[in-house]
Amino acid sequence: MTALPAVRQLVFLAADLPDTLARARQELGLGRGVQDAEGMAALGFIHEVLTIRDTFLEFSAPLGPDTMPGRLVAKRGNLGYMVVVQVEDIEALQARAGRLDLKPVFQTPYEGHTITQWHPRDFGTLVEFDQIRPASSWHMAPRIFDNACTDVVGDITAIELAVADPVGCCARWAAVLDVPVQPDGQSLDLSGRSVHFIAERDGRTGLVGVSLPATDRSRAGHTFELSGVRFRLT
Repeated sequence: MTALPAVRQLVFLAADLPDTLARARQELGLGRGVQDAEGMAALGFIHEVLTIRDTFLEFSAPLGPDTMPGRLVAKRGNLGYMVVVQVEDIEALQARAGRLDLKPVFQTPYEGHTITQWHPRDFGTLVEFDQIRPASSWHMAPRIFDNACTDVVGDITAIELAVADPVGCCARWAAVLDVPVQPDGQSLDLSGRSVHFIAERDGRTGLVGVSLPATDRSRAGHTFELSGVRFRLT
């Protein structure tokens, strides 16, 4: 990675992890992923992270029905759960957020990096802003890069977030990340990866759409739903 901030990882939550992973591999051509089984179990999840090249798709499921993710899936069904954005300076980001009376709900060191998570009420989805050291690395490196595959798709190019106030939410992201709002007033360019804010539809909020370039050009234009999120190959 050479430019920040950038969308690096998307997290999805579904009732059935094996089925979701099988579908992801079939549709996206991705290989075996990596896990932090112990760390995620402590939070009530099972998971696997699949690598494209420099961006990552994490598929997760509840460890049991009485866990936080179990109750969330029972209430909302399969869903896009979190967006992870890599930033250059987490302290500067927190200072900008503080001027808007925003603060993280969770902050912790992980493998020498700094992880912060922020409330969906403020950002339209659970969002994680992470400072990575060195910036070219990522969580669970180097093994997370070992099974990277771009046979079918390339790295994430755009995501859609369904929110109650697209203009206001976009402005809040822009202020915290210190990036300009695009001319449409409802999108940001994060180092070539777009974040589009759209009005919520049919009660679905948060991460609802993902676009990826089809490196297998026969797949260009293909759309499908996975873990409650619409994927589009461009």
